[in-house]
Amino acid sequence: MRRKRAISSSELKRKHSSWMKNFMYGIQELVNEDPTTQHYLFFILLQDTLYNGTTSPFFAQMYNRDEDFYKVDTDGGLEDYQLAPLHRKKLLGAFEDVITGGGRRKFTNILSELKQSFEKGEY
Repeated sequence: MRRKRAISSSELKRKHSSWMKNFMYGIQELVNEDPTTQHYLFFILLQDTLYNGTTSPFFAQMYNRDEDFYKVDTDGGLEDYQLAPLHRKKLLGAFEDVITGGGRRKFTNILSELKQSFEKGEY
């Protein structure tokens, strides 16, 4: 089996610099969003923290009594708590792409898609 050549310090520095530049670009794009979109992005990123040993039973009861806690769905759209896991996966995947290989246009397109999706309640 062939051993891979060790990466040089200068190459490692170059790669790190590129990744950090892309990482900062992604963060800047999130910061540049309007406050409503920023709130939703934080919601989808942090939604998992709502589920712990204390809150889970209460959320499960709320979701089972959807009509008591959420508006009656007349247009077939999904609620935020239903969209959040789907959007979270899409956002984190796009962020990973922008960090590891560029994909800046794709990242900004995903942000636009997420914004439109949560405004319409559709996936």
